[in-house]
Amino acid sequence: MKLSKKQKDWIEIAVYIFLGYLIAVGVNKGLAYGLQTDYPVVAVVSKSMEHAHAQETFVPYFAAKNFTTEQIRSLPFDDGMRMGDIVVVRGVPFNKIEVGAVIVYKFPGREPIIHRVVEITPDGLITKGDNNRNSDQAGGGIAPVIKAENVKGKAVLHIPMLGYVKIIYLKMTGRG
Repeated sequence: MKLSKKQKDWIEIAVYIFLGYLIAVGVNKGLAYGLQTDYPVVAVVSKSMEHAHAQETFVPYFAAKNFTTEQIRSLPFDDGMRMGDIVVVRGVPFNKIEVGAVIVYKFPGREPIIHRVVEITPDGLITKGDNNRNSDQAGGGIAPVIKAENVKGKAVLHIPMLGYVKIIYLKMTGRG
């Protein structure tokens, strides 16, 4: 059976899409193994970690907890993260997480959340988006106290704008 040029082109496109999928899955699985987390790369899908109003939200929150200006500036990602950034996440033992760390946590059926640890209690972690006035747990907030089973890891790197692919996908599917 002889294939036409158009049929060959379609087969080539299908092969490229399939190979692209295999590479993406392979890279994600490889990163998951290497970084010891099932969420090695996460997109920032909201403005909760942005520092557009840091002097009204991020800075006073930590200042009220007796952090000096120098300590605030030394926190990881002290310049925040923007919607559309990609965050590289490394698995970390729960007892090694410190106040100020930016973590990724997830509850079943919900998208991962990237927020900063602002307090450690006997019950678990209290978190807050840098651009939010209140913690995630305040007054029936977006999450209960974060337990070890909810933590997917600690942010170690962020790459600007690569997360817009996920944001566009979420909008197209009606989930964003």
